[in-house]
Amino acid sequence: MAFFTTGRLAVILALALPASGLAAGEINSQLQIEAGQTFELGGGQAGGFLVTGKNTGPVSVEVLAKAPGKPVSVRGTVAPGGAINAQFAPGETALLRNASGRQMARLKLKVTGDTSGLGMTYSANP
Repeated sequence: MAFFTTGRLAVILALALPASGLAAGEINSQLQIEAGQTFELGGGQAGGFLVTGKNTGPVSVEVLAKAPGKPVSVRGTVAPGGAINAQFAPGETALLRNASGRQMARLKLKVTGDTSGLGMTYSANP
C-alpha cells in the first residue's frame, strides 16, 4: 500500500500488478479531493485505462479528459452516490474535478488497464 500526500490532500492506493510483469494492473483508491482542486491521473502511458467506482462524498465531481494537443473534453458529472465508469485512451489524462468551492469530494475508485506508468497529481481548478 502506498500513501501519497500533497498538502492536506491524500490518496491511499493499493496496487496489485500481475506476477507476469505486464503493464495491466489494478489500483483501488479512497480518493479525497479538496474544494477547488482537480486530481490528475495518467498522461504519457502506453495503454488505456478504465476508472470505475462511486462518489461517496457530499459534492459532485466532474470527469474530464485531457489528451496531448487537444482541448479538455467533458465526460460527465458524478453526483453524490453516483457511479463513475470512464475509459481513457493511451496518453490521456483523467481529470477528476471537485465541483465544490467549499467541501471535500470523496470517491471510491478502481483503476484497471495500463496502470504501470500512471502519474498522479493535484492542481487548482481553472
